[in-house]
Amino acid sequence: MGVDPGVSLMGTLHDEDDDDRDYDANLDARLAAQDVETAPKKPDYTLTTYHRRDSDVDDALCPGCNRPAATEQGGLVVAFGQSFFHVDCFKCAKCGEQVTADTNLLLLSDGSPICAHCSYSCTVCRDPILDEAIMTGDDSYHVRCFKCRVCMNQIDELVFAKTSQGIYCMQCHNERMIKIRRHNQKKAEREKAAGMHGSTSSRHRDARQRPLALMEGAF
Repeated sequence: MGVDPGVSLMGTLHDEDDDDRDYDANLDARLAAQDVETAPKKPDYTLTTYHRRDSDVDDALCPGCNRPAATEQGGLVVAFGQSFFHVDCFKCAKCGEQVTADTNLLLLSDGSPICAHCSYSCTVCRDPILDEAIMTGDDSYHVRCFKCRVCMNQIDELVFAKTSQGIYCMQCHNERMIKIRRHNQKKAEREKAAGMHGSTSSRHRDARQRPLALMEGAF
């Protein structure tokens, strides 16, 4: 399931606890409120020698300092994803540590890198997420771990239900909801029947006690 850096994938999440409204599930890890795009373990990281009037670098801004990546003298820049960084500005966007080509990196949507130490852990296996992942709310998953808790099939279509019990594919979720509705309906019928029986018994008790009350009143 390959994804090009800079491409945001979205899925549809159905939450039974919130009137079955659709939610967006952001694919990949996330830093605070920023969506994080996927990047391979060895991303397209190169030290590029550029010259004045290099068409690829000339108009680019370094995401680290928002200043022009190119200078009058030329020199080295870091080509990462679709961005060009000054070498000194190529740092993890979360911890601020300088990162290199030997570091496993993820790519933020603004083009900045995030190191493996600052990435998220999978909710299922607890291992670090170093490549493509799935985020639903505050939970993060490896793609391989994002499975229905009933049938254990991997959720490939990214249409799923997230409940307090876990993640379900829509088929298993719908079957579960049918069972829950049947259970609730039978429970309501039993409670209604018990209420009617209790009301009838109460009327019978009142009928038996009423003559005694009249007799006591006669004396």
